[in-house]
Amino acid sequence: MKTMKKNIRRTFQRSWARFLSVTLLIMLAIFVFVGLFSAGPDMRQTVIDRFKQENLADIQVETTTSFSNSDKKRLEQVANLKEITYGKQIDAVLSGKGIRVISTPKTISKAKLVQGRLPQTNNEIAIGEQLNQKIGDTISITSDDLKVKKLTVVGIVRSSEFMSRTSLGQTNVGDGTLSYFAIVPSSNMTVSDNLARLTFTNTQNLSAYTQEYSNAAYADLEKVQKITRQLTQAKQDKSLTDITAAEEKLVSSEKTLAQQEETVKTAQEQLQAAKQAAAASPELQAQLADQESRLSKQAAQLSQAKTELVEAKSDLAQKKKQVSLIQVSAQERSDFAHGYSDYGSSATRMDALALVLPVIFFAISLMVSFTTMRRMVAEKRTEMGTLRALGFYKKEVMGEFTLYSTLSALVGTVGGSLLGIYFLPNRIYSIFADGSYQLGKMTIVYNIPLLLISLGLALMSTLLAAYLAAKKELKEKPADLMLPKPPAVTNTILLERIPLIWKHLSFSNKVTLRNAFRYKSRMFMTIFGVMGSISLLILGIGIRDSLIELPHRQYETISTYDMIAVYNPDSKSLSSYQNLVKTHSSSQTSIRYETVSAKSDELLDSQSIQLFVGKDFKNDIQLDHRLTNDGAILSKKLTQAFNLEQGDYLTIKDSQGKSYHIKVSSITSNYVGHMIYMTPTYYQKVFGTAYQSNAYLLKTKENAETLAKKLNQNDASLTVVQSKVIRQTVSDFLGGLTNIILIIVFVSILLVYIVLYTLTSINVAEREKELATIKVLGFYQKETLLYVFKETFLLTAIGILLGIGLGYFLHKYVMTVIPPEHIFSIPGITWTNILISTVAVILFSFIVMAIMNRHIKRIDMLEALKSVD
Repeated sequence: MKTMKKNIRRTFQRSWARFLSVTLLIMLAIFVFVGLFSAGPDMRQTVIDRFKQENLADIQVETTTSFSNSDKKRLEQVANLKEITYGKQIDAVLSGKGIRVISTPKTISKAKLVQGRLPQTNNEIAIGEQLNQKIGDTISITSDDLKVKKLTVVGIVRSSEFMSRTSLGQTNVGDGTLSYFAIVPSSNMTVSDNLARLTFTNTQNLSAYTQEYSNAAYADLEKVQKITRQLTQAKQDKSLTDITAAEEKLVSSEKTLAQQEETVKTAQEQLQAAKQAAAASPELQAQLADQESRLSKQAAQLSQAKTELVEAKSDLAQKKKQVSLIQVSAQERSDFAHGYSDYGSSATRMDALALVLPVIFFAISLMVSFTTMRRMVAEKRTEMGTLRALGFYKKEVMGEFTLYSTLSALVGTVGGSLLGIYFLPNRIYSIFADGSYQLGKMTIVYNIPLLLISLGLALMSTLLAAYLAAKKELKEKPADLMLPKPPAVTNTILLERIPLIWKHLSFSNKVTLRNAFRYKSRMFMTIFGVMGSISLLILGIGIRDSLIELPHRQYETISTYDMIAVYNPDSKSLSSYQNLVKTHSSSQTSIRYETVSAKSDELLDSQSIQLFVGKDFKNDIQLDHRLTNDGAILSKKLTQAFNLEQGDYLTIKDSQGKSYHIKVSSITSNYVGHMIYMTPTYYQKVFGTAYQSNAYLLKTKENAETLAKKLNQNDASLTVVQSKVIRQTVSDFLGGLTNIILIIVFVSILLVYIVLYTLTSINVAEREKELATIKVLGFYQKETLLYVFKETFLLTAIGILLGIGLGYFLHKYVMTVIPPEHIFSIPGITWTNILISTVAVILFSFIVMAIMNRHIKRIDMLEALKSVD
């Protein structure tokens, strides 16, 4: 055993490069396999734990007025309700930006303290991490709904309702985008409860981002929306009743005022007659003048009262027009928790990558590792025969290979698993956490079956390969094993059967072709290894190219407007609002704009859809087809998400949960967001209401943010949707995916190098005697090197060509599953991508050639040409 241990130790010392290459191959494969399969679950579990700690609401109900006691009692009657709490929220302005201020949450959607404490007095505030302020700083918030506006920061908080780092929704203050959120005591707000948070019993044991939770929460939402529709109708009816009663009072006051005016008029006429009759009496004239003065004052007061009456009537008429703005609406997490859906979508993207990339990594790594271990056994053939002749048992002889292969598998598995568990998921999580979301420390989910599968695959590529090869060799007698293995039976290649080509080839090229295609295992290993590696490079770079180009194509080619300015068409300030629009924009297109939603059983969350209604959008939106009065144009990604074709119908819901059916007349290209375009005529047919424009598509003369602030200062403004804000949000999200892809590209490059080095070193090792022979025959070093590498370059070229094809199909498949539901990817790969990937593989081939050149130089010709006989 001492001899055997010494022999094993020498084997490790002499073949450390092979051991390292096999170990690294296994490590890389398991790193990608474990890392990508762990990333999605880790990302989800991290926020799921947060949701549970904060008791994030399942449903949130908002009202534009306030909740009365009867409203609260009605909401508390919804089925499956576990808990409901009420609070207040307002949108205010901080340094020109929109900030959502909420009252301190009680038991639902609690805020997590990062630093400091929650506010206790009216002059204190806790701010979200999005606002870059410190504890002790003083901030001033502009709002008529706050009693104290100058506030001291006493805490920094994090909330699952505001996960996004950059955009927290739309508003009608500031620049139209909510950039921050904050918490103040309820006592500092002048408004009544206008927010309700609800949790349900049927969702308590279900995890977020699962189909079961989504279905249960959506069922709860539909029940709540049934109540909110009733509350909305009741509030609107009450408002109309109050307005009607006020109008009746005004009519009565108008009659009384008319009578008073008539009385004053009669008195004035009588006074004029009396003045003529008393022309000769100075005393009577003075009394009449005094009476006239009093009547004039009464007439002026009546005139003022009449003016006020007219204004009151106008105000009531205005209020009656705006009754439709009184709303009670219910939202699920994907709507009120900003960042919830996009984050879940990011985790799902990791799941999609995990189903593709590790397969290729493992296929290449297993193939090369398997070949390497079999080659190792073949090299040890004479040694195995010697050990058997010395009396060692077969299992003792195989022990060397068993230990070598097992140790390689274990080291590779442990190293790859550690990196896959701790580094890659954490890196992916950090990219999203630091770029797009406000998140805490990542939760690690230990997937034991995944680790066991990794170890099994690693052992299969090393231990099984070594065992099968050694078992086959040990079937021979020790005397036969100590002799060199007889060369394989010579066979011709296909080109030799085509004399027209073969006769015109030089001797060197004939040797290259024979060596390249005669040894099938070596040929397929090289071709498949290069093919898989370059396809991964093309895929990774292609994903990055497709994602980076999206915002540019969407906002500079298709949607060329700068903002959507949404207004109240019944506002008294409408004319001044329209003047602002005309003065500060170079182009205005009047449309109707609404946000609707649609739910599919195949998708976790309801999909938010932008509805554009107008006669023509050609100045601002490029559509692939013309609008008709017999249907709507839908964006391509929307039709794909709901499996729709031309002529099908899509069921959408408005903010109140009312359902409408939209016919697909045609489909248009669109890369970001779900869109529906229709004519006013078709809008009236679908919704059963008269068309009325409520928005402008604007191209601005000045800074879009400046114009947004000016518009939101007008009472007619409802909100402003800036294209650049959406573009930045999309770019941040896609940037996170791009950074992850760059990690995959780096690992792919490393894989290319290891594969080329390992296969080339095996090729050189197998042919040392052949290389020594041609060196003895007088071949120069350069000629000897090319003798081997012409074959490598030939097979590499074939692998590159096949890899480009495989990379194209991989890219096409992955780009159908990796983009989120609301983003449509750009198909195809660029020539730049192909060129970069090809040059990278060729470059690594030359690096390997340079390394092997030193090895070939060191070949001991005398030793290599020795015969065992």
